[in-house]
Amino acid sequence: MPERLRKLIGILLIFAAAGVASGQALLVSCSGPAAADSVPRTVVAPG
Repeated sequence: MPERLRKLIGILLIFAAAGVASGQALLVSCSGPAAADSVPRTVVAPG
């Protein structure tokens, strides 16, 4: 495989990984409080 093609593929993979990571961070930040409120909580009374 030519060296230029390998470098291009590597750069594209880096940009793709950064895009996926930033997209996931954006989704988590937008849906953070709603997701936290939907988690069921069990309250155990003492005694």
